[in-house]
Amino acid sequence: MMDDSTRLLIENACGKLPLLFAKHADDGDHEAIRNLFAEGATYDRPFSPGYPFHGRDAIQRIFRDRPPILVRHLVTNVLVEVTSKTTARGSNYVVMMSNHDQIEPPSTSNGIFVGGFDDEYVLEDGRWRFASRKGHLALHEGGKIPAFPPPSDEARGLK
Repeated sequence: MMDDSTRLLIENACGKLPLLFAKHADDGDHEAIRNLFAEGATYDRPFSPGYPFHGRDAIQRIFRDRPPILVRHLVTNVLVEVTSKTTARGSNYVVMMSNHDQIEPPSTSNGIFVGGFDDEYVLEDGRWRFASRKGHLALHEGGKIPAFPPPSDEARGLK
């Protein structure tokens, strides 16, 4: 049995991860995004579910290698359930607005996208990290839904 203070500390640490992910994505800090993930983590993008990326390096490349964009993520409904002293799971909703044509604010958005993530967390090297993130898109307003071609197995960290 886990005491309440330990459970609350884990919930707080894991609950910060979706917020930090959004901040680092908005700031274009791909190295900081990489460090939020466990070594063997998986990441399934909201715009192309079913093609998870495997490992920190493959996840970092998604953000490092894309063209610069102006993007803002609003994260809400962050829930965390502690499953052990070293694992937890959670979910959160995300509203994303972006502009791929202009990278300096202020700017109009190419669309509003609402979705979320189902997350698994793990304590690794004394830090809570994402073990997996599975994104999904629920709603959008204006603009087209980005159509990412299926990534190669190599890009996804499988080879």
